[in-house]
Amino acid sequence: MTAVLAAIVLTATACDGGGDDPGDEPTTGTSETGGGAPAGLPDVAEGRLTRILGNGGTDALRETSYVPDTRLAEPMLLATGPGDALIGLQRGQEGLFTVSPDGTAQPVSGDQSVAFSDPPLAALAGAESLLVLAGDGAIGRIDLADGAFSEVTTLPGAPGDGFAGAILELPGGTYVQWGSSWWTLTGPADAPTGAEPAAPPVEGSVVAARTAGGVAVLTATELVLLDESLQEIGRHPWTQPADAPGTVTAATGDGGDGLIVATSEREAGAVVHVTPDGATVLATGFKPSDTSPSTDCDNADTDALDSHLAQPLSAVVWQDRVVVADQRCNSVLQLALPDAA
Repeated sequence: MTAVLAAIVLTATACDGGGDDPGDEPTTGTSETGGGAPAGLPDVAEGRLTRILGNGGTDALRETSYVPDTRLAEPMLLATGPGDALIGLQRGQEGLFTVSPDGTAQPVSGDQSVAFSDPPLAALAGAESLLVLAGDGAIGRIDLADGAFSEVTTLPGAPGDGFAGAILELPGGTYVQWGSSWWTLTGPADAPTGAEPAAPPVEGSVVAARTAGGVAVLTATELVLLDESLQEIGRHPWTQPADAPGTVTAATGDGGDGLIVATSEREAGAVVHVTPDGATVLATGFKPSDTSPSTDCDNADTDALDSHLAQPLSAVVWQDRVVVADQRCNSVLQLALPDAA
């Protein structure tokens, strides 16, 4: 675990791109892509999956640039942060980055970045740091000013393959859902000191997220609604749609009582809206098999139900849109936000 989370990265972890990869072109001007000023976020188009970050290459975001045409390497995690910013993590050396509503993308980490052997599962943004749950159960804080990492604790055991997680700040404390196990953090949410086991409010949890009224927990067969004290207030059947490939990797609240859920496998994925009324696929698709380099998904603007997705690992609602991090497509993507449950 120490090797995973406490080590300072000395070299970037990025996939090899071909010589003609636009992500390998040299940087000029004040932006990696030649733009000199922010132009705002791209418009959301109903029924379309469009790209906010990433240019089809595999090189990391290393200096200030402006959406939508920026470099990006293996985005693993997204969170909404202070000042209406979107916070993200790339897998390589230049890990932490922010995107402002005006379209400015800013790398933060530099040489302070932390290497994750597996993508982190969940995060909770505070005023000064990002609290992160890693796939091996390690919990740590990443400083939003410089990307420096400090370890908090590691949860014992492992919930098994194909799991997801959440960090939930509630009136009664800060809870961590890690697969089917639940924990409470000791100390304040912005500077926790450890974690203690908690009784799972729902047996067999897969993923959880905050909702307008409390918390929604997804199991393999049900959407369970809880209030802010984690008392059950509703239970509804759900089935993962056949055209949502892979396993559930992340969830975020839709602004009501429903969830926006990402599912993923190595070369495909989907975004699904789960409500008490059922599940609706918002986007689904596969990485084209003939693309070069192999991680280029050509997903700048595609039909949402026939899109180019390879490994969506994180989803948030930000600036009245659904925003998704697709690791193997080297892209941060956006979708129209469906009506809340």
